[in-house]
Amino acid sequence: MPVRPFAHRTPKQLRSLSLQLISLPGSLSLLILALTADFTPAWSRAVVVLGAIAGVGVFIVARFTRRATGYFTLRVMVLTMALTTLIGVTIQPAAIGTICAFVFLGIAVAASAFLYRRMVVGFSLACTVLGVLVIVLRSSIPLVASIIFVALMTITILVVLVLRQSLQAARDEAVALSLADALTGLANRRSMELNVPLMSALAERTNQQLGCLVLDLDHFKQVNDSYGHLVGDDVLKVTADALIKATRNSDLCVRVGGDEFSVFTIVQGKAELQAVAERLRLAVAELSTTPPTTVSVGGALQSTVDARGAASSADPAAGSGADAGSEEGSGSEAGPDPSLDALMRAADRALYIAKSAGRNLVQIS
Repeated sequence: MPVRPFAHRTPKQLRSLSLQLISLPGSLSLLILALTADFTPAWSRAVVVLGAIAGVGVFIVARFTRRATGYFTLRVMVLTMALTTLIGVTIQPAAIGTICAFVFLGIAVAASAFLYRRMVVGFSLACTVLGVLVIVLRSSIPLVASIIFVALMTITILVVLVLRQSLQAARDEAVALSLADALTGLANRRSMELNVPLMSALAERTNQQLGCLVLDLDHFKQVNDSYGHLVGDDVLKVTADALIKATRNSDLCVRVGGDEFSVFTIVQGKAELQAVAERLRLAVAELSTTPPTTVSVGGALQSTVDARGAASSADPAAGSGADAGSEEGSGSEAGPDPSLDALMRAADRALYIAKSAGRNLVQIS
């Protein structure tokens, strides 16, 4: 399997890797310049050697430490700009100084790729001014060379910024797709696992309760068998739209899998959760689908699951009955686990009761 050094890395890791890839070749180039080129005044050569040593230091920091932060990268770029200006002004002959000015183009590109966007404009302007300054001082045709330099700088920076924005948009779209069910557009299990803990914390802070409703389409297998999977998919999409319209923006609608959905909502108590569940049941029952569609709903409150889990932990013998319809039995199965799985298991047991009682019903644990 081919190695892809830039795959599956965070922006911080990419910045560190880029510093590693650039610093050593840059140090080697500076060392070659220091050994072969002429500088006026002569002390500039020593500064170039120090720059080469600093490049090795940048590689060590980026490779072996976690200090290659955005501000570290910013300081490296500032020092590189200062060193490039010095080399461009002091290196001999003058034509080489003009060529060195185009190093500012690379610095501006790096700034556009790695720095915050509000810093990109300032860095780009600074690189442009310094590049033009070096060209004016060293070039025999300063006007023409400056126009070419500014044009290249402008075009390159705009292209990099557009590409960066496009990559950001593509990444955001990929994240959104990874958190949504492809068929219905509802949240998927991954999104549920990310968002439910946040809803639970919000419910706790506001002295409310997190409710979970599990909904299962009645006799959905017969729909697929009699009308085909395309009709079944249409029923699922219409049902998902009905759930969205019947819930609040703060609620979370999830397609758990197949014909099973979940709705998480923050409520004041069991009565409000019952009302929400009944509203969802009616919203599906009133759909004009062919064949007609109904849904069974089971629900549970997280605080109730937690309390039952605590009781079961304190007294293992309590509520050990095997009757699925018994509240005590349901509590003991939930155990001391107050997690998302425990909440959904409690709601699922209530759903089983609703389906056993004739379907198209609501049962709150």
